Amino acid sequence: MSRSRRASRGPGDRPGGRRHAGGRRDSRGPRRPRTHPLDLLAQAFLALAGRRVRTLLTTAGIAVGLAAALATVGITASAAAAVSDQFDALKATQVTVKYPAEPVSGIQPRPEPSAARKVRELNGVRAAGLSSRAADHPLVSRLATGTENELPEGSVAAAETEALRALSATLDRGRWFDAGHEERRDRVAVLDTAAADRLLVDGATPNPTVYINGTAFTIIGVYRAPEGNTDLTSAVVLPYWAAREAPAELEFAPAEMIIHTDLGAADQVGSEAPLALAPGAPEKLAALVPPDPRSLRQGVESQTRALFLGLAAVSLGVGALGVSNTSYVSVLERRAEIGLRRALGASRRAVAGQFCVESGLVGAAGGGLGTVLGVQITALTCLAKGWVVVLDPALTAAGPLIGLVVGLLAGLYPALAAARVLPAETLRAGV
Repeated sequence: MSRSRRASRGPGDRPGGRRHAGGRRDSRGPRRPRTHPLDLLAQAFLALAGRRVRTLLTTAGIAVGLAAALATVGITASAAAAVSDQFDALKATQVTVKYPAEPVSGIQPRPEPSAARKVRELNGVRAAGLSSRAADHPLVSRLATGTENELPEGSVAAAETEALRALSATLDRGRWFDAGHEERRDRVAVLDTAAADRLLVDGATPNPTVYINGTAFTIIGVYRAPEGNTDLTSAVVLPYWAAREAPAELEFAPAEMIIHTDLGAADQVGSEAPLALAPGAPEKLAALVPPDPRSLRQGVESQTRALFLGLAAVSLGVGALGVSNTSYVSVLERRAEIGLRRALGASRRAVAGQFCVESGLVGAAGGGLGTVLGVQITALTCLAKGWVVVLDPALTAAGPLIGLVVGLLAGLYPALAAARVLPAETLRAGV
């Protein structure tokens, strides 16, 4: 370059300087080149590949967290569906009509068996029969003296066979009462399996006998009481004629009409049964219909869902903390690398972006793996419990995206910490 050309340049005309309007040049030098997103992705991938064990452990941590969250939501939904089915199966299907304690308007406390036939003709009735419990405390034993194998006091009832069927009692062995036993006033009885075990009544002894207040009754059958029914558990049941004639010095309470209805017909049958039994004074009979458990079911489902969603959030939080902690440790260990990149011209945004991309890749990989694990855990649990698998397809498809978001949020603070690393201090310290 000639001397005259060098002389023509001013002090501000440095090579690479930027010229402003009016011919003035900027002395700050050229701008730093921007890092392409694909370069960030490649650098993040190479950084993760260079630390395979740590990357795998971090990915496994977020995968476990997401799998626990997805499995929790899936199992909760499946359990809620199973609970809902149970509530639907246990809807009000039993109606009890109570008779008054004293005769009123021609209504007797213990009516004739023909009363049950009127109720059986109603629409929606599956079974109906009269039943009455002993009002006093009879002594039940295998011996007339009552000194061996006694039953608890008050465990005697009189009922029609249809009443036992309406209460969902099932015959275990032997037979039920029939019309002949009722007409002949036979002193026969049936026992619950628990009462039979306590009284040592087994199938090996033909026509076993039990004594009620010293009066002998022949056992013709053993039934199995429905689960949760305290009235039939450990009970001796006599034919219904005993409630009207009170053998063995027994006193019976007013009768009850036990009605088993079709699903959803309990309210209608409960309103029609008193009118069928006492057309002249239906208000004297009290019809008891169990309430619809719909509100209880909804409360159980909502509380269960809220509880398990909280546990799912905790599981995801634990996975995010693991990613954040690992990323921050990685920043501390790579201070020399970060400082060198800053000294070579990398901007703070590029450094922070690389660490965010690394956390995002780990989160996305953990989200995909966690989705697979969560679906498998949910399916195996439902298979073991006999439930129907209930999974939201949108939630399952969003598993990798959720992992990506969690990874980005978890890597935000470590990325900002990496961007604050000063190249001069790092290189001067020799880190």
